[in-house]
Amino acid sequence: MNNRRKLWSIFGPVIVACLLVLGFFALPWGSSHSQATLQKAADSLSPRVFKNSSIKVAAMQDKKKNYIPFFGSSELNRMDRYHPAVMAARYHNYTPFLFGSRGTQSLPQLFNMTMMAPEMKNGKAVYIISPQWFVKEGVMPSAFKYYNGTYANLTWLKQANPDSPYDCYTAKRLVKLLGTEGSVANYAQKIADGKHLSSWDRTRIDMESTLLKHEDDLFSGWFLKDNYNRRIQPRIKELPKTYNYSALTKQAISDAKHSSNNNRFGILNQFYDRRVKGHLKGVPGSQKHYSYLKSPEYADLEVVLNQFKQTNTNVVFMITPVNAKWEKMTGLSMPMYYQAANKIKYQLRSQGFNNIVDYSHDGGKPGFMEDTIHIGWAGWVNFDHRIAPFLEQKQPQPHYHMNKAFLSQKWQNLDPTTANLNQFTKDHLNK
Repeated sequence: MNNRRKLWSIFGPVIVACLLVLGFFALPWGSSHSQATLQKAADSLSPRVFKNSSIKVAAMQDKKKNYIPFFGSSELNRMDRYHPAVMAARYHNYTPFLFGSRGTQSLPQLFNMTMMAPEMKNGKAVYIISPQWFVKEGVMPSAFKYYNGTYANLTWLKQANPDSPYDCYTAKRLVKLLGTEGSVANYAQKIADGKHLSSWDRTRIDMESTLLKHEDDLFSGWFLKDNYNRRIQPRIKELPKTYNYSALTKQAISDAKHSSNNNRFGILNQFYDRRVKGHLKGVPGSQKHYSYLKSPEYADLEVVLNQFKQTNTNVVFMITPVNAKWEKMTGLSMPMYYQAANKIKYQLRSQGFNNIVDYSHDGGKPGFMEDTIHIGWAGWVNFDHRIAPFLEQKQPQPHYHMNKAFLSQKWQNLDPTTANLNQFTKDHLNK
């Protein structure tokens, strides 16, 4: 056997196998998801669904179920009987599609939205903002990488415009969070530098996107966590058939009292036993130096707002509270927290995003908080009461007017005193 045949006997099967796999993913398999799969995905909080497109695009196209995207973070996993998904199934004509887990802050959500931008056109959405996202460094690179995928990056790069300050900013953040190695980083760096992608760049992006799309079509419905059948569907019948806000609030407060009777913070017993009880020694004063006033998250939020403008999405925002008893123990400055909420609201309202549910002052209300930082029970009942009319009834068309000043370092680091906000208005908004 000569050397050529020896090499082929060793590497030939590998090459053939690679070609077969490549050909398999290159075929246009198409996607078809059952109603059961879409419903399971809507409550799964799955990273697979978050970073790809097939299932969520199919859901947003389903007008019968009227899926509404709920963008947020870890609060969406607090699935008691008053959770928005349970309340909607019992009382409303829409179905929440949940996009949120720990670490899904504004920038991961931007790439999530990009994957279903055409389907969000002229629709509605819920966007939950936690002031606790707005730390000095913003979203952690590890969290961003976990929820961000190559398919989403390439989809965003296809439409990225180097002449847009929003896209240039996003490209710079993408490079910083992913690092400088790899084709995505190279493409993003070009956009960040104000350069257009070449024809060859776009050809390569299209080829890789096609392979990833086919992979997504084939496997997106596999191994989804079944929160719907385990945590949502069984609780629907626990709610009264007829909606009565006062009665639901009263019952939620009673449930909260019964379910948090082993601790002084009013938080879920199981959470207290598992996550808090053994760690109380280091809690007092542990958050007294925290600040949410200066952060790149403010500019990350701005690119999300710009995405909503591009799709003309009518959005209702929620600003989350913190558990008042817990934060008193940790020493977190509540005046600082209220300032952060006010800075967020200023950024929203200055650009026409006027539908805001601000819970920043409500963390001490009975039954409002399920744990140390997450809403639950009576909080969910109130939230449902506030947003359901917005989602169910026809709303006036939004009129958004973006201002790139909210991308600036000056805004990211602005101490939001009344004098500073007035000066920012004078310098950047009243022109």
